[in-house]
Amino acid sequence: MMNIKFYKVVFSLFFAAVFLGSCKKWDDHNAITDAMAGKDLFQQISENGDLSTFTDLLRKSGYDQVISSSRTFTVFAPVNAALASLDPAIVADSARLRAFVGNHITNLVYTTTAGTGAQRIQMLNGKYNNMNGRLLEDANITVADRYAKNGMLHIVDKMLPALPNVWQLLETNATVPAAQKNYLLSIFRNVFNPATAVQIGVDPNTGLPVYQPGTDSIRTNVFWNNVYDLRDERKQYTFFVMADAAWDAEVNKFKPYFATGTADSTTNLASFEVVKDLAFEGYYLPNALPDTLISKFNTKVGIDRTKIVQSIKVSNGIVHVMSSLPVTPKGKFKDIIVQGESYSFSSANRAGNTYFRDKMNPVTGRQFRDVLVYQHGLALFNLGYNVRNVPSLKYKAYWVALNDNINGITGVFKQKIGIGTATSTILPYVNVNPNVYDEVYLGEFTLTSFQPLLQVFLTADNSTNASLNLIVLDYVRFEPVL
Repeated sequence: MMNIKFYKVVFSLFFAAVFLGSCKKWDDHNAITDAMAGKDLFQQISENGDLSTFTDLLRKSGYDQVISSSRTFTVFAPVNAALASLDPAIVADSARLRAFVGNHITNLVYTTTAGTGAQRIQMLNGKYNNMNGRLLEDANITVADRYAKNGMLHIVDKMLPALPNVWQLLETNATVPAAQKNYLLSIFRNVFNPATAVQIGVDPNTGLPVYQPGTDSIRTNVFWNNVYDLRDERKQYTFFVMADAAWDAEVNKFKPYFATGTADSTTNLASFEVVKDLAFEGYYLPNALPDTLISKFNTKVGIDRTKIVQSIKVSNGIVHVMSSLPVTPKGKFKDIIVQGESYSFSSANRAGNTYFRDKMNPVTGRQFRDVLVYQHGLALFNLGYNVRNVPSLKYKAYWVALNDNINGITGVFKQKIGIGTATSTILPYVNVNPNVYDEVYLGEFTLTSFQPLLQVFLTADNSTNASLNLIVLDYVRFEPVL
């Protein structure tokens, strides 16, 4: 028992010694750091002779007052040598100067030892910079993690220019080739905006609301809405701009697939077909570009790095100017799949005779859902489908239509796919044989003009016999012939 008490006393004395020693070390730490940590960020920067140029810029831009406040910031302060090449025109322009200085300040605390890996941080000017350990963009953090009363100070060896984003570059940079740029800047549209629309009445003739002029629409760009909004500072993009001759060649290559009544509309459609596959999420430096990128629309774009004429870093990614960037029509135009159950309308209301069935296809090993309409009592009954933006070219048609002892009907029936009208003879009636899970070839057809809206019909036999005029469809597939 005495031995136990003895060891308890010894352990207690040892713990007390360690604790008191630790407290002394922490007191020593405080004695070193409190003098700086008790000062705000502007005080620390202004007292550092190697940051005198940045101090002057903080005063001129008004950010000295900002980082002297009680809010919390992280400042990445460039040394004097890093600012020696700063364009005097930026210093002379208050808006540009504020944007430049604001690109070195963020209103959260970021340390180099957080261990979170690469992160994209928002600066006070609305731009974002990439921070990874002791690297901010391509600037090295030479003095890191200096605590201040209102945040954190890092000293960097390079300045951080307030770069334009991808879209701003297109709007302002004269070195960007004109043809593709001018097309993108031409496709602005006014679209209805319910968030700002102010209703001032109702049209007595139509019953539709009447809005105060100027409040019901917003001017926006087709590319922003359908591909990527290249103004978005939160994300990073790699965008390709073709030299004028290369752009014209690509647009001309795709014009035959967008035949319309006018040359202008054909050119516009072909141009969008080309440009929609030239933007990619992610940041790819020239030496990091893969030989193939997959666009948002699942198009494979082959990248020949030797064709890069110029690479321009922007605030939300990079723009590569290319002397050539061809994409084959076969790579652009994909199969068009029309799901049977997703019909848009029918020739008559037969909801009580319409069934959606969940099945397993033993050929593919996959579940599918199809549509079945039977005992509807109508000759040439049909379901209609709206297929949008169909290029002008030749297609082969296939379907999967399962006739599996429907309601005791074991015989063959026939149905057809109508192109443009329910009774179109472009594709013939095809027998639906029992228990066929494979695709069945239906024939081929050619569209001589681009179809913004192509109506496709699943049409029953011209009979009122319930065992002959049923229709069923998993899907129909139109395969471009290129």
